[in-house]
Amino acid sequence: MSKRVRTRIAPSPTGDPHVGTAYVALYNLAFAYKNGGDFILRIEDTDQNRYTPGSEQMIFDTLKWLDLNYAEGPDVGGNYSPYRQSERFEFYGKYAKELVEKGGAYYCFCSTDRLDKLRERQKAMGKAPGYDGCCRSLTLEEIQTKLDAGEPYVIRLKMPYEGQTIIEDRLRGQIIFDNDKIDDQVLLKADGYPTYHLANVVDDHLMDITHVIRAEEWIASTPKHIQLYTAFGWDIPEFIHMPLLRNADKTKISKRKNPVSLIWYKEMGYLKEGIVNFLGLMGYSFGDNKEIFTLDEFKENFKIENVALGGPVFDLVKLGWVNNHHMRLKDLDQLTQMTIPYFKELGYVTDTIDDKEYRALLKIVEILRESSHTLKELATESGAFFIDEIDLPVATDDMNSKEKKGIEKLCASIEDTIGKKSIALFLEKLKNWSKDDFSVEEAKDFLHSIVDEIGEGPGKVYMPLRAVITGQSRGADLYNILYIIGKERTLCRMEKMIKKYNIL
Repeated sequence: MSKRVRTRIAPSPTGDPHVGTAYVALYNLAFAYKNGGDFILRIEDTDQNRYTPGSEQMIFDTLKWLDLNYAEGPDVGGNYSPYRQSERFEFYGKYAKELVEKGGAYYCFCSTDRLDKLRERQKAMGKAPGYDGCCRSLTLEEIQTKLDAGEPYVIRLKMPYEGQTIIEDRLRGQIIFDNDKIDDQVLLKADGYPTYHLANVVDDHLMDITHVIRAEEWIASTPKHIQLYTAFGWDIPEFIHMPLLRNADKTKISKRKNPVSLIWYKEMGYLKEGIVNFLGLMGYSFGDNKEIFTLDEFKENFKIENVALGGPVFDLVKLGWVNNHHMRLKDLDQLTQMTIPYFKELGYVTDTIDDKEYRALLKIVEILRESSHTLKELATESGAFFIDEIDLPVATDDMNSKEKKGIEKLCASIEDTIGKKSIALFLEKLKNWSKDDFSVEEAKDFLHSIVDEIGEGPGKVYMPLRAVITGQSRGADLYNILYIIGKERTLCRMEKMIKKYNIL
């Protein structure tokens, strides 16, 4: 009878949670779900020099925010606890010494000075740096003498000098390494701390991990891991190495070229549904050209064989496109509640929002979510509904040509004859409007009447009106602006702009 499928991710708490962690977590979760197994979280915190306080909690919080829920972990417990490597030290020393007894590892007493000089010689000779096996030949008596004398030591893996190690990768087939080109990796450091390689293999074995799904950057380490499993006499899990997330230039994604912090994406107002959907597109073909889907749909559809090995590009434009779809699918009331903190941040609303204000917010969100890519962008683009003290924008040389041209066209529109006639007629008719507000249809009809009387195309009429009502060359439709801000605020804006720029 086959073992129950168990997958895991094992991030290090060394800073903000990385988008790559969520990417690998998604595929581990989907694989476990599709195979009726368990997905677990383990924290690899043995590197105390890089440990960042608070990072572990951020890992918990962001995975749960994204609904990448794990069945076992440090904060939820489980039958294989503890799930922090810093709480599992008793295992690593024990198994490292057991491996020495089995002949798969050995004590190395080489000093730091000797190892530095060895690397310098190898570099001078054009050779790849690596341990030269000096302590492999020590006799049992020599080893015991050094141990009795209290000489510091590390424990190294004893890689075979001959033959090959073959990785059977689910996605890549056989990957073959010559053993004589693989270094005798340190397993247990002089301070008693394990290296990644020892802790990783021991923990995966003790936690019954059946499938190791991780980024392709770990391929080079896998022969050492296979050798460890073999030397211990343990079952080797199935290895699946995912393609790395890439920048547009195909280099590995990094914070120098792309934001990589999940916290950043959350703070910018990306929806969890949008991020998970986007990560699901990274190297995976859903089929039928389907690009917008939910986490549940991804899990139900998932087939590991559909992962493509070409480096998926982490494209913020595509992420914005995906996120926009999910903003439009989201319940309007829920999306509005999610956007309110961004309105508050800009000073557009306060903590006390009455029913009338909330109804206006609902309409603003409904209007702007059609073109916005994030919650923050939606709030930022809503200024035309909130800011009554406006100015015409100024074109500068550092703008892109399209933006600069739009501003120049906007400013020019209030100077020509059609622009002045449009503003004057609009102002006259608005003063005679019998109510303080407009319905959407009334606002549309009002604007159409201006176009009909001027006898010009909507573009020539609406551009100067947009200039004196919003000060923006683009944005929400004018009828929506009228509907939200009403007669008096519109009049006030126009009269101030007409006076400021001596328009009429």
